[in-house]
Amino acid sequence: MKIDVEKLRTSLGVPVVPVVAKQHRGLDDLAWAVLVLLKSGSTRPSSPAGENEKSAPAGSQTKLIQRYARIERIVSETVETVSEDKPNVSERIDRVVTHKILGPVILLLVMLLVFQAIFSWASLPMTLIDNVFSALAATIRAHLAAGIFTDLLTDGIIAGVGGVVAFLPQILLLFLFISLLEDSGYMARAAFLMDRLMRAFGLHGKAFVPLLSSFACAVPGIMATRTIENPKDRIATIMIAPFMSCSARLPVYTLIIAAFFSGRTVLGVLSLGAVIILAMYLLGVAVAIIVASILKRTILNAPPPPFVMELPPYRVPDIGNVAHALFTRCSVFLKRAGTVILSISILLWALTAFPRSAPLPLGEGEGVRELQAPQTPTPSLPQKERATQIESSFAGRAGRLIEPAIRPLGFDWKIGIGLISSFAARETIISTLSIVYNVGENPDTKSSSLVEALRNARRADGSAIWTPLTGISLMIFFLLACQCMSTVAIVRRETNSWRWPLFMIGYMMILAYVASFVTFQGGRLLGFV
Repeated sequence: MKIDVEKLRTSLGVPVVPVVAKQHRGLDDLAWAVLVLLKSGSTRPSSPAGENEKSAPAGSQTKLIQRYARIERIVSETVETVSEDKPNVSERIDRVVTHKILGPVILLLVMLLVFQAIFSWASLPMTLIDNVFSALAATIRAHLAAGIFTDLLTDGIIAGVGGVVAFLPQILLLFLFISLLEDSGYMARAAFLMDRLMRAFGLHGKAFVPLLSSFACAVPGIMATRTIENPKDRIATIMIAPFMSCSARLPVYTLIIAAFFSGRTVLGVLSLGAVIILAMYLLGVAVAIIVASILKRTILNAPPPPFVMELPPYRVPDIGNVAHALFTRCSVFLKRAGTVILSISILLWALTAFPRSAPLPLGEGEGVRELQAPQTPTPSLPQKERATQIESSFAGRAGRLIEPAIRPLGFDWKIGIGLISSFAARETIISTLSIVYNVGENPDTKSSSLVEALRNARRADGSAIWTPLTGISLMIFFLLACQCMSTVAIVRRETNSWRWPLFMIGYMMILAYVASFVTFQGGRLLGFV
């Protein structure tokens, strides 16, 4: 389109300034026009609306007809549509990208390549970050006297926060690809493709943008539902937004994959870990659509209104916009690590450190046998005391309390401690397990990483506590459970009621438990371990 700015200015009776905000074009002209207008003291259009429109009763159909007739006249006089014999580049690409069959296949391949790149590129920086925190803990232990304060610094703060910060490279890569896809214009095509699927289940097309935002974090995703006019459609979208695999779940997925599925490939090319994560994301979307379909056919029954969305032309992503998005996401993650996760790590350390248990004679204690692997040397006395201390602590007692309920899911009391802590924030299970398994305390007697700790953990009878099936069961639980107090708080604020957040917590918890139970018990019946 070509717009005659001068003629449009005359027709409207107000200053008109062409602006391309993302490229910072016209912003100075816009600021100057606003300043001139304010200094002139006139902030109303100088051109009358038209005698016929003024004379018509307010809100009447005649007034609306006259208004839109005037709009059409102004557009016809000031906007010229340039027709081309051949389709432009964006149109030619869209013939493939938005195709009914090829479009979803391309979207699936794009997501798979993103996860493959995340796993391939993030491994080195993750190892470097992990080594830095391990070296920091070793340095502090070498220069400070043994005691509670040293344990707090190394086992509580460094082990807890470091275990989560190590996943920052993966999270940044995820946001990098999301920003590139958004800035290039492809995400709008993904929304177009998903609208066909969501509409079949009664969801509003506008729900795609909040759900897409929820892959980063459910909080801004839920806030983005304000663009949905129908209250029932909006609540339905809010109720399923937490099913999207947010960045807080990514460390949990990565930990399980690194412990039990690393080094494996599919078709000799794709990493099995990338395929598993893609499956988790797709499973979350599938469950969300099914739940939304049930809600829209029962308590939130309402027909979805039509969805209109502009497909912008494809563009080369703006590096400034992408960098700003990465900086913002990195700041949010590190702020969370420095506040919420730090606080929970200190609290969890205290719950595992108190009440203090008396030292046990060599060879005594249930917890000692649990940490012992078959045909391994007898643990040293400090390791025995540490195992007994954790089991008799407040956290250990809480884990033992819920163990009968979570045992059918394949979880023991230590995993139970992680589940309890993760209801404040999902990713804190990483720091919790690092503290509970005392990762990196003594390289001579302990696993130097959480991955090795999970692989080596044993029950009293020598059987492995963690198996691939246990890991998959835990991933399913984390995918479906509502384990984020920030999400609950924002649902309470957006719905102005405690009814909906409590309903969300309840039904998601039941769904997570049942799905995890079926996964673990079904896997055992089929012979998986």
